[in-house]
Amino acid sequence: MLALAQDFKTALLAQLEQLAHPAGETRLVLAYSGGLDSQVLLHILAPICHDVAIPLSVVHVHHGLSRQADAWAAFCQAQCLARQVDFHVRYVSVDPKRNIEQQARIARYAVLAQFVTSPSTLLLTAHHADDQLETVLLALKRGAGLTGLAGIPQLRAFAQGQLYRPLLTFSRQQLEAFAVAEQLHWIEDDSNENTDFDRNFLRHIIAPPLKQRWPALTKTVTRSAEHLQHAYTLAEHYTSLALTACLEGNRLNLLRLAQYHPLQQPLVIRQWLATAGLNPDTQWLSTLQAEVIGARQDATPILHLGSLQVRRYLHWLYLLADPPAIRPGIAAVVNVGKPQYVAEGQGYLHWHAEAIQGAVAIDSEHQEFTVGFGLLSCNFKPNGQPTKPLNQWFKLWQVPPWQRSQVPLVFADNSLYAVVGYASRCEATAGRYWLSWQPVMSQSGPQHTLSE
Repeated sequence: MLALAQDFKTALLAQLEQLAHPAGETRLVLAYSGGLDSQVLLHILAPICHDVAIPLSVVHVHHGLSRQADAWAAFCQAQCLARQVDFHVRYVSVDPKRNIEQQARIARYAVLAQFVTSPSTLLLTAHHADDQLETVLLALKRGAGLTGLAGIPQLRAFAQGQLYRPLLTFSRQQLEAFAVAEQLHWIEDDSNENTDFDRNFLRHIIAPPLKQRWPALTKTVTRSAEHLQHAYTLAEHYTSLALTACLEGNRLNLLRLAQYHPLQQPLVIRQWLATAGLNPDTQWLSTLQAEVIGARQDATPILHLGSLQVRRYLHWLYLLADPPAIRPGIAAVVNVGKPQYVAEGQGYLHWHAEAIQGAVAIDSEHQEFTVGFGLLSCNFKPNGQPTKPLNQWFKLWQVPPWQRSQVPLVFADNSLYAVVGYASRCEATAGRYWLSWQPVMSQSGPQHTLSE
């Protein structure tokens, strides 16, 4: 057991030295339940932090799911007080009628994120090799891909710092033997015996005969997970490069995407959607490919995902929120140089004294204009261009149909003078003012700085 403690201390000190952030003093936050695993981690970690003067905060999350929850919090506080460690307890509520495990996990990490407030902060959790085995088996049960089968990473970004799992190479048997030798006391959560929960079912029913048949299974699965994590990291790296090449604003260039390997294309789309916090299943991606990306060229298909929607127009794929409802017609009278909201507060007109990207030129002959939306049948003659119905100009400018009714139209002398963000009948060199538009709900589009 002394060898385990020394191995752990040596490995942890080396890892902390490697993870030390150059911008500030390394600070540790321990997620502490008071159970066997986190008790072992606290017992070994506390003297290390005292010896090398590393600030340590211990956080216990009170879920309120057990009648003993208050007693557990008191136990954790006493353990930290005995070791002279900074202790915090935070209370969360979980709906017992929904997925308790998932809710508790989400609530727990939301609390822990509040303590990881700098790049030099490291959150420690007490996951061990048996947790890794169970996680990989659960991923197999779900039919997970590379991300799920890679299991629990030992180190990853978290909140504003990082999350590190120093016990991941140790088995629960090793930790329990160490705890007994050190005469440690810990919390036994009776819910961990409830095999109605998938993880407990694996832990108590499935894993024991597997490990009896193959004693090294925990270690070999941990090794396999490490290999898959390396493969996942590499795939993410190259996918990120591909996404950068295909992405413009919040739209994806499908012609560029098609140049990549067919197996990489869904990975690029997944990573693109992940930037908005979306994680679609495989069936949704198949529907996207068949009904949106694969739709006929003149179609404008739409597919919803969470609170957002994915649309295609020409060779572009867009990710956007529901557009604001702006009624067609004249919305406001505006005066030159006076910024104001128009379209029932949906957007803001900006006047500029010089040309900027995305703004249209306004001459000095007019001091008052009317602004409207959705009048797509109006004729428009941009400076130096022929007269065409506005809808034809929008097609030439490749403006998606769902965005056209959101573009401000500036009228003077009962005729269309400018389409903000696109063109004006005023010659650029004759412009005295420049007009741009910023909607309240920003969605990127194909034109310069005009957002839709």
